Parts: sequence; C-alpha cells; structure tokens
Amino acid sequence: MGLVFSLIIVLLFGGCRQKKELARKEPVYSKSYYVVHRGENLETILKKFILNKLTYEILDCLKNGGFSFRRCIPGDSITIFKKDGKFSKLVYTHSIKDVYYVFKNSDEIFIAMKYPYIDTIPGFIRGEITATLYDAMLAKGETPNLVFRYADAFAWEIDFVTETRKGDSFYLYFNKTFCDSQFLDYDNLIFLRYKGKIGDYYGIYYKDPEGREDYYNLKGQSLRKSLLKAPLRYSYISSYFTERRYHPILKIWRPHHGLDYVAPRGAPVSSIGDGIITFAGWKGGYGKLVEIRHKNSFRTRYGHLSRFARGIRKGKRVKMGQLIGYVGSTGLSTGPHLHFELRKNGRPINPLRVKIPRAPSVCKKYRKNFFQYRDSLLTLIKNLSEEELVSTGR
Repeated sequence: MGLVFSLIIVLLFGGCRQKKELARKEPVYSKSYYVVHRGENLETILKKFILNKLTYEILDCLKNGGFSFRRCIPGDSITIFKKDGKFSKLVYTHSIKDVYYVFKNSDEIFIAMKYPYIDTIPGFIRGEITATLYDAMLAKGETPNLVFRYADAFAWEIDFVTETRKGDSFYLYFNKTFCDSQFLDYDNLIFLRYKGKIGDYYGIYYKDPEGREDYYNLKGQSLRKSLLKAPLRYSYISSYFTERRYHPILKIWRPHHGLDYVAPRGAPVSSIGDGIITFAGWKGGYGKLVEIRHKNSFRTRYGHLSRFARGIRKGKRVKMGQLIGYVGSTGLSTGPHLHFELRKNGRPINPLRVKIPRAPSVCKKYRKNFFQYRDSLLTLIKNLSEEELVSTGR
C-alpha cells in the first residue's frame, strides 16, 4: 500500500514537473521595426538592438553577400526578430525589389536575398482635357508620376500652365513595371502626342546604336531646348509681360517685365535651365529673389519666394529643373505667387514669345533607322486608338 501511494505521488509530481518544463520551453518571440533616418548608418542602428559582437558578424555577412552600405538611405526599413531575447533574423528593405534577409541558425549566420519577379507590360491611354492634364490622366487610372514625366518631355514645347485648353487631346504609349504583381513604376514613355489649339506635338523616345537617347519630334529634332518654358507646374498666370500695368500696391501705372504665376505658398520653383546663381537674397520689391545666368546671354529672375532651397547661394551652379526655392509673398506682393523674368543681354523679354535653340537632332547616320522606327510606332498607335474607340462605342 505504501509503495503504491509513493508511486502515485511520484507520478503526480512528475506530471507537474513535465507540465512546468513544457511551459518553460514555450519560446517567446519579439519583433522590432525601425526606419532609417538622415545621418544614420546600419552599424549604429543595429547596436541599439543587438550586442556589438553580433552586430559586426551581421555586417560582415551583409558585406559578403554584396550589400551596399552606401544604399542605406533614409526611408529604408529594418525589422529585427528575436527568439527568447536572442537574435534570430533581420530583414532589410531598401525597395520592393531589394530585400535582404540575415538568419542566425545555432552558431552560424547566413544571408539570403529576395528574388522578385519583374514584369513589364505595355500601356496605352488616350484622353481629352476637361479641366487640367493632371486631372485627365488621373481619371484614366494613372499616377501623378506619369503626368509629370509626360509634362517634362514636352516642357520645352508646351507650357501646361497657360497653353492647355478644354477639348485638347493627349496620347501616351508606355511600359509599366511590376514586381511580384505589384505596380512599381513607369519604364519608358515610348510615344507621346498632345493635340490642341496650341498645335499638334509628337514625342518619340529613341536610343541610337551608340547609346544616345532623347525624345524627338516626327522630324527627328530633339524636344529639348536650352531653357524650359516654365519654372513651376500647375498654376496660372495672373499678370503678363507688358509695358504698362497698374500696380495693385503702389497704385501707379508702370511696366511689368515678367510673368506672375499664382500658386500655393510653398509650391516648388525650379530653374528653367543650367546656369550659375548671380544673386540669392532680398532685393527690394522682389522680396526674396534668385537670379541665374545661363548660356547665350540669358538671365532669369525668380521673385517673392518664401524661402530658398538648401544650398542655393551666389556662385553655385544649378541644373535645368533643379529646385531653387518655394513660392511665397515677400516684397511688394498681394498674395502667394512667383514673379518670373527672362532677360537677354540685360534687356527684359517676354518669356512666352522667345525662341530657344534646340538640343541636337538624331545623328545623321541613324536618321533612316529612326524614321523606320517612327513609322512603325505611328501604325501601332493608330491601331490602338481605333481599338479603343471600338471598345468604348465611339
């Protein structure tokens, strides 16, 4: 009887001990998520979550796996997984295409990289302007990035702020890139057309056998010119170039040698061409002003800015399309707008009437190849347009 009682006690306590051991063996998982900020590097970030020795082992593993530490930039994300307080896995996401995994298995650390499925699909849209180009393209289900790239291609030919009209039409044939079935970005804009009261404009992306690439019109002339037509996007002109305008603040009639673009405070302002900044500061009625000297004796002025972009100062070189400041209402101004001037040999000229020289055309020895490519594209666009008209019942 005593032996049986002792056996029961042993079984009871043994069962309890086994349950406790099972409870203790249940692992505890944790996850830490971090976004890289300006001025940080991967080493300093990892040391916040992992012991120094292990940090260096992980960094060595990443280096051996081809990880570029220069690509550790603000906005990248790092996820660290731990099991029972000990490191088990790291996921570094640079983009949807570039994801690195670092695993720790016993005493070994190894790296793997996501192998994404990249697919490129052609797209075609044809539409009509009812309000703005921006609204019309977004109504087709595309993103603002496509609108901006389309506008940039025609930036030397068309000022989409002042020259678009209701009823104008646009055509666009392009490639869309997907990563694991998720939309990534637009690849090449292969064919562009804008037809309206301003004219009928074509743009064809062409890369010659020597690697030179550009957008060209039907004649093989580059769409690019030495200066852009406008320093900002999607605003409107409230005052034009004139020798006699009534000043709303001074209450007098005097010349207005520029264009006033009305835009929200803080809207980005870009240089219309490559050049050197000759002035950046406060200049009387202009308020905060940037003046840039360009080639061929051109100068541009950007007035009433709220503030300058980082690094903008006298003597600095700037590129076409580079951010130089933000729309404001400094100086003699009744509201947020950009006062824009264009000068040639020191004399003010009307930006809407000036003729700017073009960039180089298609190389002579490749013109036949370009024209063959152009004709094939025109045939393709004609067929796509007819198919769309049939599908929409028009």
